[in-house]
Amino acid sequence: MASDEIQTVCINAVMQFQELKNHLISPAKGIVEQLIRYAFSGGIAFCVDFGVLWLLTDICHFHYLVGAFFGYSIGLIITYLLSIKWVFNERKLENAKVEFLIFTVIGLCGLLLTQGCMYVFTEFWLGTDYYLYSKLITTVIVSLFNFLMKKILLFTRKKA
Repeated sequence: MASDEIQTVCINAVMQFQELKNHLISPAKGIVEQLIRYAFSGGIAFCVDFGVLWLLTDICHFHYLVGAFFGYSIGLIITYLLSIKWVFNERKLENAKVEFLIFTVIGLCGLLLTQGCMYVFTEFWLGTDYYLYSKLITTVIVSLFNFLMKKILLFTRKKA
């Protein structure tokens, strides 16, 4: 290849990388992309949530429901920050305090659902030795609930 061709290839690669970078750091455009990004950001929050649950339960010897509470709460904050900055491109409310309040209420409903599912799955189905499996099942249920509630109540276009 001639030096001009190499330069052209390099410039094109840099431009494509820049486009990809701009796409990845801007909010998602369609619901499928939002769901994928929500799942990814939820995965990050889940890792923190799961880690806090394990740390508080197995290392610090707290009851698994206490660990689940703190893990979920920290995950909620991570999910909010990623939701407003990266996942959703439309916001129904202009007041950030009200938005966070509603986000928190949805999160509290998710926390109640988490605690209920964790209790039922652990105490009546899997057993206390398998509380982490309960958490995996619970996460799928609660994540779908949270995404739908946040999308409907907070992150849709305002009606004219």
